[in-house]
Amino acid sequence: MTEYVDIVDEDDNVIKSASWQEMMEKSLLHRSANVIVFNSDGEIFVHQRAKHLSIYPGLYDIKFGGSVRSGESYEKTARRELFEESGIKNELEFLFDLKFRSSKNNVNRKVYKCTFDGKLTLQKAEVAGGKFMKIDEIKKIQEEGKLSPSAANVFEEFLKR
Repeated sequence: MTEYVDIVDEDDNVIKSASWQEMMEKSLLHRSANVIVFNSDGEIFVHQRAKHLSIYPGLYDIKFGGSVRSGESYEKTARRELFEESGIKNELEFLFDLKFRSSKNNVNRKVYKCTFDGKLTLQKAEVAGGKFMKIDEIKKIQEEGKLSPSAANVFEEFLKR
């Protein structure tokens, strides 16, 4: 099944639809929704991306999420991706909007958070493993260059707030 995403302009207006593959190949500007998962101790769940993924393979991430499908809302995408990748079905709280631009990935994103203290059911196809970590531990991973550029963008914005 071909997945289609909305291609947007700088102001987040939909200008056309494209397959996920075309969007990635041409680095087209699209929408993404992400969820940072906290536990009740304020730690963030950090996971390693699977090594076969097309973008940032094997690097660490502080968020679950993905591309917004054509016609789908940011929040619906956030809920869907969070459940698919972690098994979590929790209430989400909106945190902030953020733009990320690189040679591989150009997105307008909305970032949400949730709190979860149970056992995560990680999607093996995309997630190699993970654990809850303190902010200082995540900073160390970032300093070592092991945090994906996209995750680093979200982490830095989170720290500003």
